Amino acid sequence: MRGILLFFVFLILFIGGCKEKVEVDRETAKIILLTEDNKEIPLPKDKLIVVNFFAYSCTSCMREMPILKRVITEDPEFKDKFVIIGMALDGDKDDLSDPKFPKYVNNRKNFVRFPVPGTPTTYIIDYTGRKYAVIYGSTTEEQLKEILREAWNKYIKQKEKHEQ
Repeated sequence: MRGILLFFVFLILFIGGCKEKVEVDRETAKIILLTEDNKEIPLPKDKLIVVNFFAYSCTSCMREMPILKRVITEDPEFKDKFVIIGMALDGDKDDLSDPKFPKYVNNRKNFVRFPVPGTPTTYIIDYTGRKYAVIYGSTTEEQLKEILREAWNKYIKQKEKHEQ
């Protein structure tokens, strides 16, 4: 019951904060992720991308970030298969100081492809924007590992299907 109530609160806040119409032209529709200044974020073609929408003011987001980074960049099972990108909803400038976990200021146009009902919200995608998993809310290390395994298996099956 509490979870349903929280979902509706986040939904109301999200809808209320999105009164401004977001225009997406055909060129933008081909781009997967944009920085605040409308520049395309380069995505690797040989790995899955973990896109973490977060807020610096979100305590759960800040607790989750070290877990995401450690699992994705250090764990031998995942480090050669995934990369992570942060999208700050309340930032005022990009933070590219950590090449293993670059953080960009989010562009509202990203919400067209990747709705964010609350923070943190994490998408696991490929370079085309195909979604393999979505995590609403923060996750534990074990949950994250299981989700990454499932996403990778779906990705491999999809690749095999296209190669046939």
